[in-house]
Amino acid sequence: MLFQAARDRQAPPFWLLGLITLWANLHGTFTFGFVIVAFAGLDFLARVRLSQPRLLAKWIIFGLLCPLVTMINPYGVKAILVTFTVVSGNEAVAHINEWNPFNARTDGFIEVLLLTVVAALLVTRIRIRWTYAAFFIFTLHLFLAYSRFQYLWLLLVPIVLAADIVEQFPALSTRKWMGETRDVLERAVAKHFHRITGVIVACCFAVAAIFLNFSTVAPSDNTSASGALAFAKTHGLSGNVLNAYNFGGTLIFHDIKTYIDGRTDQLFLNGFMNATVKMGTAAGKPILQKSIEEHAIKWALLEPDDETIPFFNELSGWRKAYEDKFAVIYVNDN
Repeated sequence: MLFQAARDRQAPPFWLLGLITLWANLHGTFTFGFVIVAFAGLDFLARVRLSQPRLLAKWIIFGLLCPLVTMINPYGVKAILVTFTVVSGNEAVAHINEWNPFNARTDGFIEVLLLTVVAALLVTRIRIRWTYAAFFIFTLHLFLAYSRFQYLWLLLVPIVLAADIVEQFPALSTRKWMGETRDVLERAVAKHFHRITGVIVACCFAVAAIFLNFSTVAPSDNTSASGALAFAKTHGLSGNVLNAYNFGGTLIFHDIKTYIDGRTDQLFLNGFMNATVKMGTAAGKPILQKSIEEHAIKWALLEPDDETIPFFNELSGWRKAYEDKFAVIYVNDN
């Protein structure tokens, strides 16, 4: 909508500020909304230059309001600062697969898709505005730098380029398609497209609701540790727990304070993440002992193949209290 407003030489729809506020309360990627605003505003400036100062002022005001309205969340400005702590490459980022750069050797399908798009741009000789090209390059940089952001390039670039591509290749235009002779069914579908789509979406929701109502939805045994947590509850295990990373989510769900969980790139810093990773190496025993003492660990919830298990077997006062194919519990009797 922002790029469309720039294309039409109009002011940005200010109601979108509500949308980005909602985004800020749903997911940390909301700061990419600032990038979209910046490139759309740049495209507007490239089109009108300084010939429409009032509209340009509205774009500037909209851009300034975006970070302000996104601070309407439980964490205020800290939610914005998380982006910079991650992009700067804190200690946790190096240990998280989705923050690793694109690897053509392991992501063969994505490489083929990327090369196909580049080949299409070269062969078809599509002319792209320099502002769109800048957006293309920036999102491609994110694509290559962080595996997590591949979807941004795949989703947003086609949306931004669609209008220009249709202008250069009218055969792709729905308006031209509608202008040609169509049979009764095609005309009916085109005329009532939005209603038909709405009905289909409503039916999908209804089917999903029925399915969920009559089916059992439960997390995977690999991450739920249901048997181990039932044992912990039955035997009154309490105090601080040292848990495997994959069990962080289920512990949060059961109101048990975690040792580590999926918020590693935001909370578990200042040497903590590096120490936790080294704990599973050959030299990890003293690090494990230090963590147990420093954090007053009373029990441990681990995966069966956890590399720290041999150390727990050697530690004085620790014993294996529970084991199944998904989880192992060690208890500190000291």
